[in-house]
Amino acid sequence: MKIINDQAVVAYTPLVDDLCRRKATQNEVELMLDYLLMFAGDNRMLALYKRICRAYWQTYPDSIAFYIMEYRKEYAPESLIGTKYEYLLHEYDDKLSE
Repeated sequence: MKIINDQAVVAYTPLVDDLCRRKATQNEVELMLDYLLMFAGDNRMLALYKRICRAYWQTYPDSIAFYIMEYRKEYAPESLIGTKYEYLLHEYDDKLSE
């Protein structure tokens, strides 16, 4: 997995640099965050993820809020426990019991 993460960092860094230098569309931002979320367990990829979130939180606040919650659900679920967002940890429970 380390080799894949290394390759992902090399591949995505210039794309994130480009996205943060210009005014990207909401679709571009969301697509990049989708890709980066797959590797966000790696601190280097998480740093790229955060760069995009910081660059676009004022431009696309709803999208950025969604992706921050998606990160928390996947990589830091304990951060949601006891908050009003704890329900996110259980949003698929009904589907699993069917």
